[in-house]
Amino acid sequence: MVNPLLNVLVFFYRTSGNLGISIILLTVLIRFILVPVMSPSLKSMKKQRDLQPELDEIKKKYKNDKQKQAEKQMALFKQHGINPASGCLSQIAMLIVLIALFNVIQLFAVKGDHSLINSKLYFEQHKLASEETIDTGFLYLDYLAKPDPYFILALLSGILQFIASKMTLPYVEKAEKAAKATEPKSDDIAFQMQQQSLYMMPIMNVVIGVTLPAGVVLYIVVTTIFTIVQNYLSTGWGGLQPWINKIKVKGLKK
Repeated sequence: MVNPLLNVLVFFYRTSGNLGISIILLTVLIRFILVPVMSPSLKSMKKQRDLQPELDEIKKKYKNDKQKQAEKQMALFKQHGINPASGCLSQIAMLIVLIALFNVIQLFAVKGDHSLINSKLYFEQHKLASEETIDTGFLYLDYLAKPDPYFILALLSGILQFIASKMTLPYVEKAEKAAKATEPKSDDIAFQMQQQSLYMMPIMNVVIGVTLPAGVVLYIVVTTIFTIVQNYLSTGWGGLQPWINKIKVKGLKK
């Protein structure tokens, strides 16, 4: 995985002359390649959205029997061909790419002897001259192989991840009402998992982004933007719709 990614990154670098732009182009290419892998997860999300009224009815009917509630929900998913774990494959694929890209950026951004990089390149014309200096900066960053000293990319990745997570939970408000109607609401496993996903992933992005090379965090930022666009085209604004409606109302009042 490292060698192919390195060769594509070097190709983009030779084309653009900038490592940051090369990482962005590589990220977009990777996400387009992974569209077939992501599609099952998006389809499953859309089906769950369509089934939400029935899921809410199950919660209401079996509010005092959590085990029965879970059984009925799983039976409903099975009936409509929904695999709740369908998103795992796409997450694993993204993690593999992330690890490989980490190694690629570290390798490509190493200053000095380029012999190790050249030994992994497929095409002679892409090889680096011994005296050639690689431009490892991007915007306000001088060295993409080191963490962002201002934490801007880390914070941006957290904000974007929150937006992406909110979009994948189109019925979080309805789920919250159903959970409140069930005592104790902490027993509502589905709702609690939604809430943990909604807030924990953005927090993890920020915490991890502070320590990762800025080039890797740039990849995370771009891939999350791609996810937001893909989610919007597939299922709309989802859980962001109430916020969008409020913004529109305020805009009309002005």
